[in-house]
Amino acid sequence: MTIIGVGRSPAFYNIKLSFGNVYIYPQFYDDKKSLIEKKFSKYVSNVWRYKSVIKFAVYPDYVRIIFNLPSNITYIYPVHDLNDVEFYFKLKEKYNVWAGYASNEKLRNYSLEEFIAVFKDEKKWYLGVSTKQELKEAIGYGFDGFDITSMLLGRFKQIKDINYVKRKLTELLQLISRPQGKQLSLYDFLIVKPGGGG
Repeated sequence: MTIIGVGRSPAFYNIKLSFGNVYIYPQFYDDKKSLIEKKFSKYVSNVWRYKSVIKFAVYPDYVRIIFNLPSNITYIYPVHDLNDVEFYFKLKEKYNVWAGYASNEKLRNYSLEEFIAVFKDEKKWYLGVSTKQELKEAIGYGFDGFDITSMLLGRFKQIKDINYVKRKLTELLQLISRPQGKQLSLYDFLIVKPGGGG
């Protein structure tokens, strides 16, 4: 079953879904602010604080340090360079870790095909799905999980409507749950219907 992570965003506040494979912040924990500012102690402290809630957490990137973290959480290690592979396997000795594919090509020095080949026997996560093309890749290449941004679901005016956001998330879940007919479902999900619906 493909896992979907939903990061911290006003578009997703107060949304509750009865699907076991969708994790909305803080269940899916991506503390971009702390990590960009390299406030690793704050990141570690927050992960411990929410350890009973977090299911998946994005591990600090651009640093090869094995932090002391709760072992009940699955960590996604963002791979920016294929030289990160060695550290990924070291990290995996201590924690349950999935390899994270960086959707932004400026943040990696490898192709999608190279990533799939290197991590062919590993759990793989597509980081930051925000476009139709990225969604197609995440589904088409069989990633075990991916996180989405609100941009994937529609225009700013649309994603302010909580019912619209819930409907689009539900459609996305139905899409990835189908063993057959994925192409038609994907097409239906990506087309914006007249009247601004989804």
